[in-house]
Amino acid sequence: MTDAYPGLLFDESETCSMCSSRHVFEPYGEDKLISILESLKAKKGGEYDALVPLSGGKDSMYILYLAVKVYKLKVMTMTYDNGFVSRLAIDNMNRAVKQMGVKHIVCKPDSENLRKIYKDMLLRSGDICGACGIAIKANIFKVASDYKIPMILLGTSPLEEDSFLPDTTQDIGRFKYIMKEAGNLTRKEMNEFLIYPNMNFFRLSFGKRTGKYAKEVRPLFYIENPSDKEMGDIISRELGWEEDTSREYSKHFDCIVESFTNYVRYHIYGYERRMCQYSTMVRRGEITREKALAMYESDKMSEKPVNYQQILELLNIEDRDMEEVLRIKPLKYERYVSSANKLYIKLMEFIKK
Repeated sequence: MTDAYPGLLFDESETCSMCSSRHVFEPYGEDKLISILESLKAKKGGEYDALVPLSGGKDSMYILYLAVKVYKLKVMTMTYDNGFVSRLAIDNMNRAVKQMGVKHIVCKPDSENLRKIYKDMLLRSGDICGACGIAIKANIFKVASDYKIPMILLGTSPLEEDSFLPDTTQDIGRFKYIMKEAGNLTRKEMNEFLIYPNMNFFRLSFGKRTGKYAKEVRPLFYIENPSDKEMGDIISRELGWEEDTSREYSKHFDCIVESFTNYVRYHIYGYERRMCQYSTMVRRGEITREKALAMYESDKMSEKPVNYQQILELLNIEDRDMEEVLRIKPLKYERYVSSANKLYIKLMEFIKK
């Protein structure tokens, strides 16, 4: 890890505060997960117990395996097609849903509007993943609502718990401000993209409690997670999943922009997902520090990825635009984060204390 990571400290022996504090996630317990699943399953006669969003990567595929094979749930799957899904990820999803015998819905937004959104977000904030996250979440809740599915099983992993940015990139208020500043979307186009344009954490929390929105469950936070390799072996055997053999560590190969966004994050923030994920793998004993350093060195996060020009063409961006992007300062738009969300976060922090 690097001291560019927010709040990270190093002692005299150059050991970071995460390692010295033995910062390793402890699962909540599978018994608690099973209790939650049983309580949220569709009432008798309901067509589906759970919605499993698929990306084609390891975590979401493993959730599908757990939901169908281990916990015996009636499952529907869905994918948000952001225009960046890799061919291998698409093939993996097609094989998996066929093998599991589950219904699979693909949500595809207006591609031209989507390109404008990603371009404007990148040029102004240096990030496109936040906008993608907002859209994915909205589409997940919309599908669950349309099909009256009571719970959503997410592939969010403890491995990525520390991969966050200091910027609140998935805040709708912040997103709206940037889009209005860019001026390339009509209000109608923006609302269609957001689906729930007035959503905030309070409304979402209240909606979940009243049953208006499906409950989100993150199974990987309740159970002992297999290693990256073990997870790949399981879904290869059970779902016909195929590994991306072009690199040793294949997390997020499902998105062709992953390496590009890591490259941008490296230059703006001084760290990116790969560094955080490798560090977590070291702390939980999955790989050695020496192995992590070798893998990180081979990733060459500071260099342009091999598909760099392809991404620029997809977003209609020039090299000179990227020179400006890489000079963007962190927290540039943080003051435009929704006041309601800020209050909710503070309230949750107080309750936890």
